Amino acid sequence: MTILLQTCTACGARQYPERDLCRVCLGDTLSPAEDGGRGRLVAEATLHRSLDPGFASTLPRRIGAVALDAGVRVIAFLDDGVAPGDRVGLRADGGVFIAEKE
Repeated sequence: MTILLQTCTACGARQYPERDLCRVCLGDTLSPAEDGGRGRLVAEATLHRSLDPGFASTLPRRIGAVALDAGVRVIAFLDDGVAPGDRVGLRADGGVFIAEKE
């Protein structure tokens, strides 16, 4: 599984979400780079309501904060059986991340 993370060509720092400047060196030469999308689930929550009417039929839905090995944190939907502290891999699906247990 690979995902794309914005990477600074000056210092190599990765960041998410995308920004105009690097969060480390403030460089402006940024480009997308593939990442393994592996990390550890550090927190979880359950969504019970949504402002998007089309999303309501999929609730409740678990989400979580994943600390990637690349040094950034992302929010992802969680597969069944994933708990805080677990090693996970991310996959991109229609513009969202889904965390699966490794």
